[in-house]
Amino acid sequence: MADRSEDISPTTNIGPAKSIQPGEEQMPKPSQSFDSYMKQGGPQGASGKSEGVSPFDLAGQGHAAAAGPTHESVMSQMNSTSSVLGDLSNQLNNKNLNLRQSQKYLLRNKLTNANELIRAAASKTGVDTGPPVTQLSRQSPINKFLGLLTDGQTQLANAQDQIQQLNMNGQAMNPGDLLLIQVKLAKAQQELEYSSVLLSTAVSDIKTLFNIQL
Repeated sequence: MADRSEDISPTTNIGPAKSIQPGEEQMPKPSQSFDSYMKQGGPQGASGKSEGVSPFDLAGQGHAAAAGPTHESVMSQMNSTSSVLGDLSNQLNNKNLNLRQSQKYLLRNKLTNANELIRAAASKTGVDTGPPVTQLSRQSPINKFLGLLTDGQTQLANAQDQIQQLNMNGQAMNPGDLLLIQVKLAKAQQELEYSSVLLSTAVSDIKTLFNIQL
């Protein structure tokens, strides 16, 4: 059998790892140990004190930046809600409006809920809202809806007058009551905006029907 030891390449080119010679590039050494860095509490400014911000400082800043409700912000929201009520009144007075029974049912629920929320918000300002809106059985659905909208505008106007009176007397409402008023008005606006979309759809359906007949 032939000796094949001569076919194996020599290993003389494999040698031990070379040490770094003088003049060769080396990794820079840290200026201070990790333990000493941690004891210092992070980067320091020129004064020698740590520039880090504690969680307590952040919490304090966030609390200071948060602005609570004010008389002005609540009155602005009341103006916005009253404007939506006026727009709905105009939509209900549209001569082309013809509501289906399902649409009347939805509108009655939405407008009733909105009226209750507005009255609750007005009562928080100290206004005597009086008894709920009377809806006579002989009234048409449109007149019932208009009665709810009119009462809502009246309650908002009285609430704004009450807040203005408090401002003149140098009195401030409880921040919790102001926040509750904002929440109730926001919910009322959602109900009113849904009603507005529903009325717009009803008018659009009538116009489409007229175009088809023509």
